[in-house]
Amino acid sequence: MKPRSAGHLYVSRHIMADTRPSPVSFVAACRLCILLLFAPAKLIAEQEQDAKDRSNYTTPVEREHSAYIVRRAFLYSLILVTLSGAIGYGAGFSAGALVCCATTKLIAWLQIAGACLLLWGTLFIRGWEIQSFCGVTFVERVNQWLYRSLYCAGTAVLVCSLAWPQCNA
Repeated sequence: MKPRSAGHLYVSRHIMADTRPSPVSFVAACRLCILLLFAPAKLIAEQEQDAKDRSNYTTPVEREHSAYIVRRAFLYSLILVTLSGAIGYGAGFSAGALVCCATTKLIAWLQIAGACLLLWGTLFIRGWEIQSFCGVTFVERVNQWLYRSLYCAGTAVLVCSLAWPQCNA
């Protein structure tokens, strides 16, 4: 494979899997997560239909260079961490200003809940056992969305526990 003129896309001269994921909106992504958790047979049917639709693509397979993929993932994760921290800080600060100060026991429970969400995400994530050749199936993507959701929620809860003013004993 040789770089194209822009230097960031590769065009395959060989037959290879199309690694471009089907576009999915945020609402559709949430729906797919719910299907995986509560109606996996429906998710499988939708994934099979998506695979059929994808097999009808006639455009040449273009693949973004790995350097751009890693850079985008780095920036995306920075945005998620910053947003999760800001939401947690805002919730903790608002709770302290609008509700009341937090007891030591409440802070401890928030920290336990945040740690549990982070650990759940860590233990839950699946890797090689669900990976397909192209890596763009709905199941693989839902796996990543759920993992990121647990991590963002855990981070937000922990930061909330740190930002919520404690009552003086």
